[in-house]
Amino acid sequence: MASVSDIRTALGNRIATATGLRVLPEARDVISPPVAVIVPGQPLVVYGQTMDGAFTVNLRVLIAISDAPPNEKVQRALDAYLGIGANAGASSIPGAIQQDPTLGGVVHFAEPISAGNYGRVLYNDVTYFGARIDVQIGVI
Repeated sequence: MASVSDIRTALGNRIATATGLRVLPEARDVISPPVAVIVPGQPLVVYGQTMDGAFTVNLRVLIAISDAPPNEKVQRALDAYLGIGANAGASSIPGAIQQDPTLGGVVHFAEPISAGNYGRVLYNDVTYFGARIDVQIGVI
């Protein structure tokens, strides 16, 4: 069974490889956009999903595009990372996860569930323009 650290790293590697976005698999004190940071979701772990001992891990991909006021270019970039609109293509984080839902064989499945908090996001008392993608991961 993979550790939560292994899962964060695999998810970060999958996103970085497919999108070209710099990804931090662990929270840092200071970030420099554009960047995605893998942080715990809520609840972090859900036990007792199946009789065989499987459980799910919920992680959140925090996307910070800019620390300046948003403009049209910044919003289009964020939309692409969220997989929204005609410009999504190779930049889509949900698409990247769906291309390899086992994250290189580290997990049973990984599924992007929702995107939210579009706009101003707070990270370590600094406000950025970005969003969050919640990802549910099945572990055996």
